[in-house]
Amino acid sequence: MGKAMRLKGDLDDVEALLEIISVLRDVSTNRFYQFSQRKTNYTSFLEAFLDYFGMIGNVDTKCPLVKNDNPNVDLLVIASDLGFMSQLNGRVGSAAFKEYQKYPRINAICLGKRASDKMKGLGMQFEKIFTLNEIPDRYEMALQIREYLVGRMLRGESGKAIVVYLWAKTFSILKPRVVTLLPASELLAGEEEDADGVVQARQGGPATAKKEKFILESSIDHLMRGLADIWVHSRLYEMINDLQLVEFAAQSQQLESAIEGLSSEKKALTVSVRKATREELNKAIREVFTQVAMMKRR
Repeated sequence: MGKAMRLKGDLDDVEALLEIISVLRDVSTNRFYQFSQRKTNYTSFLEAFLDYFGMIGNVDTKCPLVKNDNPNVDLLVIASDLGFMSQLNGRVGSAAFKEYQKYPRINAICLGKRASDKMKGLGMQFEKIFTLNEIPDRYEMALQIREYLVGRMLRGESGKAIVVYLWAKTFSILKPRVVTLLPASELLAGEEEDADGVVQARQGGPATAKKEKFILESSIDHLMRGLADIWVHSRLYEMINDLQLVEFAAQSQQLESAIEGLSSEKKALTVSVRKATREELNKAIREVFTQVAMMKRR
């Protein structure tokens, strides 16, 4: 087999691989935008809760889900177990470690086995680790984590729940985000971005809370217990789905990088095939002329 044929075979392989990767990239991109559209369906629902929490900010209550001065903090880290998410998991792990160092009495839990192993190398200790391999249904996973966090707060074992997770701000901007999940009195502080590009909840009182009078017909403690179940589960479900958005975006970006590399290789192979074809053609022409010249001499 000549050099040109071997190069042509390599070129065919690269073209086939390019076609496959392009399809996978398009699928990941379409899934990202499809899930982004679904997310808008419950954004208004969660905003309605924030309006309500703003109204009850000054209500006299002993419900630990509303106001809590317990110094114990629960830190939930949501990361991915997919291999190509290693770099992004490292970023969320760094952001989580900063939060871990802020509080002397902290209970850390993690969604994601690989990420928890990396963070253990930083010195973090985890009381509980959830994985989507054990509970693949994301809705059920959000329920399990909700029961864990709300239960600890109602039993007096913690006073605040903080979540660090990967967030897709846009298709190309993927970054860690730190939010306060409970108590309700700290949910309205707003957000800002720190020097490392991590979105942080600002400390302080409510920034946009609606201070309106409203009629309360039942105990705020019992009311908040029911609302917290819905609120916390909805927020956790949103965050776990945000992780899926990040996975789709990261996969699409990595496939795009692979396409760029293969496109460059395809161009180089195309040039090499043309060059080798010319060389073999010239060689064949030289051989023909040589044979003709030899026959004339005879």
